[in-house]
Amino acid sequence: MRNFIYIALILMCIFSCTSKRELLVPVLLNYDLYYPDEAREQGLEGTVMVRVFIDKNGKAKDVIISKSSENYLLDSAAVRTAKTFTFSPAMRENNAIQTWVQVPIEFRLRMVHPEFWLTEVKILQNMIKNQYNKEWVNDLYDLYKQMIYLPREGNETENNYYILHTVLDETAQIWEGYWQVFPANILLFIDLINRYPESFTSLEAKADFNNFMKKEVPRIKNTLSPEKSDSLVSRLRNAVEE
Repeated sequence: MRNFIYIALILMCIFSCTSKRELLVPVLLNYDLYYPDEAREQGLEGTVMVRVFIDKNGKAKDVIISKSSENYLLDSAAVRTAKTFTFSPAMRENNAIQTWVQVPIEFRLRMVHPEFWLTEVKILQNMIKNQYNKEWVNDLYDLYKQMIYLPREGNETENNYYILHTVLDETAQIWEGYWQVFPANILLFIDLINRYPESFTSLEAKADFNNFMKKEVPRIKNTLSPEKSDSLVSRLRNAVEE
């Protein structure tokens, strides 16, 4: 999720278990960023201050929220992210020690520029076509989710042009008759599934699709006529169940 979240990695404070004499502070080396899809779809942003207890090997062993973002989705995401932190060991007099560090985790949504987004997508699709790589498939899905989970401000269809030029022809056919009347973001789940049906990422996309449908079906029914909404919902479900 590195494209969706900016995390401030400056160590604000070091809380040592013993005296601070000749302390070599730990440096953050690796982490897995987590930004819940629900939070992104709602446009939630904020900062969470966490205290992390790291062992002599630099592994995060305990996480405490020292300052909340005032939103449970971001707070829980910050704890989940912090638990993946790997630091260089804190050192005192050439000995590794346990220590507390305090880190602000800042969640900021990345702006999506459709033209640049489409270019990035096409590059990754071609790379995977030439040489399959599961990490590239994951990266492509992360790009797809940038578009899928854009905060909704209505039923704008302005990004449908870019989605049409992203998906396979068989995926685009699902939206025939609807390109001008409803956002096609959900098609990107189906496109990922159609392109890489044997991948683990496709299983993730199916699960995410089903969760997304819980909110998308009411949107469709509130926007389109009963006949058109029923037809579209049926097409979507059939496409994933096949």
